Amino acid sequence: MNIEMLWKNIQLCEGEIFKTVRGVEYKYVVYNDYLLINDDKRRKITKSSLQEAITIENPSPSKIQQENIWGPSYVYGIITDERIKGF
Repeated sequence: MNIEMLWKNIQLCEGEIFKTVRGVEYKYVVYNDYLLINDDKRRKITKSSLQEAITIENPSPSKIQQENIWGPSYVYGIITDERIKGF
């Protein structure tokens, strides 16, 4: 999946509940080219970070963290969710 398709699906699912691997629930809000997790301005995931994460072979939170991407559990929860990758 390319980043533009992914981003479009992310925009469509704004405000819905997502879960980390451990079951922690969160929502996000889309602002320009980044997401705010739980509408917290300190918890930002950029579109470029998501683009980098989808290039990781067999992504996992630990592999995403190794790439120095902020919020690996949130990123993983988004990029592997059927609503995002399966639209």
